[in-house]
Amino acid sequence: MRNLQYISAETATDFIERMEIVTTEQILCDETIVQLLAGSVPQQLSEQGDPLCMMECFLQLFIDREEYEVCKQLVDVHPKLLTTENC
Repeated sequence: MRNLQYISAETATDFIERMEIVTTEQILCDETIVQLLAGSVPQQLSEQGDPLCMMECFLQLFIDREEYEVCKQLVDVHPKLLTTENC
């Protein structure tokens, strides 16, 4: 995990480890993730500070799980997440 913009590598690693018990299918069915992938920012994320922090956590999770189509969808609708490292 290099070139993280909104979170530290430790934060990303901790998030990935905590999400280990949740399947990708479960994540993709969550209404918050559905909204993120549709291009909006769910209210619960915007209330927690910079929503890009949580978006970058999910991006790193999907990269770790090699869910590259989901990664592309996420950065297509939230281009601020895109870095040359994530391409």
